[in-house]
Amino acid sequence: MAASVEQKDQQKGEGKKKEHEQEQEKEREPESPRLVLRTYRAGDYPYVDHMFISSYFALVPEGVRRKLWTPLTWVVWFAVYSYLLMIAPILLSGLDFPSWSCTVLKLFFTFAWAAVGFAALFVITDQFDTQHRVEYIRQNDLCDPEVSYLHWRKEERILVRQRLPESERTPSHFWVLVMDNEPCGMVGLACNAKDVSDQRPVPLAPWQKIGTRLLKRYHLSVPASFERPSTTTRPLFAKAHAPHTATLTRLTIKYEYQSCSLSTLLVNRAMVWASEHGIKRVYAETNEMMMAAEQILSKRHGFKQTSKHSTGWLGQYEAVWEVEVASWMKSYGDKTKDAFQKVPTQK
Repeated sequence: MAASVEQKDQQKGEGKKKEHEQEQEKEREPESPRLVLRTYRAGDYPYVDHMFISSYFALVPEGVRRKLWTPLTWVVWFAVYSYLLMIAPILLSGLDFPSWSCTVLKLFFTFAWAAVGFAALFVITDQFDTQHRVEYIRQNDLCDPEVSYLHWRKEERILVRQRLPESERTPSHFWVLVMDNEPCGMVGLACNAKDVSDQRPVPLAPWQKIGTRLLKRYHLSVPASFERPSTTTRPLFAKAHAPHTATLTRLTIKYEYQSCSLSTLLVNRAMVWASEHGIKRVYAETNEMMMAAEQILSKRHGFKQTSKHSTGWLGQYEAVWEVEVASWMKSYGDKTKDAFQKVPTQK
């Protein structure tokens, strides 16, 4: 009897020991990251803002590469280069230098102008094209995604936040992709019932800026007409959508998570949402810096380019893409159907 009791105690002890070892093994095993695609929340703004800025400025090399493809870039570069080679002998004429000095000077001009030309393209792309586009978006729909996409009305003076009436809402929405509670991607679906004006201050006309600088340079008084915009009409940021249409916007993946096919999850969610809310056609807009986005839209999701127009002399352009929601659902709708498990949303 005593022996059987001891055996039972021993078996219990061994069972507890095995359970303890299994628990330790589980603790040693790294947990797989939890990927959640949810609606944007107000607290996401710092992450969304930083993610958008860092991801957009990472496109600067692509913008420089596109400019290098433009014939005008090479025409200007060779014109200046030819001029430098032409004046090299003139600069050395009358000076007591060896005959090979002209060749050395021409080599110096070659490498120096190549470096200066490339640096100029980088500065134009980074400080002008990219900076303008980033601020254009940050001061408009990404200024507050809750207002732009989620139908909240906010009164700045008294900080009132309330949802728009159901009759005033559109199928617009905004999502954030979260990896282990850290936002790593985002996408929006814009469906504007009316035209949306640019929220940035109305800029001065070029002649006003030049005149103001010249007058200040020579310490002259600046007329009030030079400091006041010539028009108070704000330019359009986005046109009103036709019935049953929307635009895919702000498709962004954090730099370190790119090349992981996470963009497909974001596009799929937006397209399924569009299908559920009666949208028949979805558009997307790209520019010369977004070759990767164009490849994703066209090759992975069946978008077709419908228009493309130049916005600058150095290869800058804007393109519009579109896809029929019904045909997309038929071809791609089931791709990530089992990849997500719905969880209760926080109110």
